[in-house]
Amino acid sequence: MVDKIVKLENDAKYVLLDETTIDNVKYYLGLRLDEKNEPTDKYLYFEEKKEEKQMFLKPIKDDKVKDLLLTSFTINYLDKVYDEAL
Repeated sequence: MVDKIVKLENDAKYVLLDETTIDNVKYYLGLRLDEKNEPTDKYLYFEEKKEEKQMFLKPIKDDKVKDLLLTSFTINYLDKVYDEAL
């Protein structure tokens, strides 16, 4: 789902920049888009949830989970930068 634009119930739109899986749970890093679909400086972490064959994204509110995701997404980013530099 990376690079996909998702729309939340409050009509906020996010482009999914990265994903990671921790303990069999998939998480995403989203960048908020404005009304013209231009990037803002607001980011949000999401957890993938499935209910009755439907998938949806739930924003993460737990600070400990956010810290864990920050570390994971930073490592992903550094890996990509390092790979491109070679």
